[in-house]
Amino acid sequence: MPAVKGSQFIGWMGLTFFVPENWDLVHAKGNRFDGYLRFDEDGVTRCEIQWTLVSAGRVILDEQVEHYLKSLEQMLKKQGKPVTIRKNIHIVSRKQVKRNVRDFMWQANTVGYGMMWFCEDCRRALVAQVVGYEHEPVKDWAKQVFLSLSDHADGDWETWSVYGLRFEAPKGWSMSKSEIMPGKIRFVFRLGEYEMVVGRYGPASVLLKDKKLEEFAVEILGKETVERFNIHYRNESLHGHDGMDLVGKDKRAKSPLHVFLRRLKTGNPFPQFRGWLWQCEQSNRVYFAFGLIAPEHEPLWEQFANSVRCHELEF
Repeated sequence: MPAVKGSQFIGWMGLTFFVPENWDLVHAKGNRFDGYLRFDEDGVTRCEIQWTLVSAGRVILDEQVEHYLKSLEQMLKKQGKPVTIRKNIHIVSRKQVKRNVRDFMWQANTVGYGMMWFCEDCRRALVAQVVGYEHEPVKDWAKQVFLSLSDHADGDWETWSVYGLRFEAPKGWSMSKSEIMPGKIRFVFRLGEYEMVVGRYGPASVLLKDKKLEEFAVEILGKETVERFNIHYRNESLHGHDGMDLVGKDKRAKSPLHVFLRRLKTGNPFPQFRGWLWQCEQSNRVYFAFGLIAPEHEPLWEQFANSVRCHELEF
């Protein structure tokens, strides 16, 4: 589905979809097997998406919807709110979303539209719900989210996108850590002992005031990484911006004894360091992609770093 004016593109754990640009991702938990996302607007919950892996067996959607709505009705009634529930409202059609879905709506002091489905390919059962007040275009919001929602990537790479940071990550690497806060977004992906890191900081005009890009790179990398690797910093044009290309070798690789013990223990050489860092003037942010990788990961890391988008977000 093409972007809707005034919307933002979200990518998370294989899910991709659009939500209104003034909705904030306030809660994200779990992993690709069991997870939950919530978007708020000025402290009011607007959208929730939850998924769980069903490793074997069939998922009978009608039974799952019935169970979900019964739990929702009980919760609202305990709050003293009269509840109206309707099922199979056809807010979207199976043809439109290209999957077997069940949709529903409920009305109490707020109005909610929901959609539940099961994906045979990724084996995840999912439920999405959009909430608002009667005087608001809740149904239109729900259509925007539901029609744009994809539950898994088709290839070997997944799109991640949140708050002006968009990139592609290989499926085999698991997201082990995320930091999302004003002025700082950072994701860490791991495969065994190896890792790839991506993020953006801002505003660049403040962070780089009276400071060179190389000095800021050292701050982002942290003491442990700087002390572990001999890193060469080279000025480079990256994504059309002034940036730095970083290449480093583990200091222990200079010792034949350390190299021997490393191969004896793991069968692998010491990880090497790769990094890109650049300042995007248009967005007033600093973007980066780092990797502690094996030599055979070099093409993978380059594709990862090349996928990062700053101001030129296109869908």
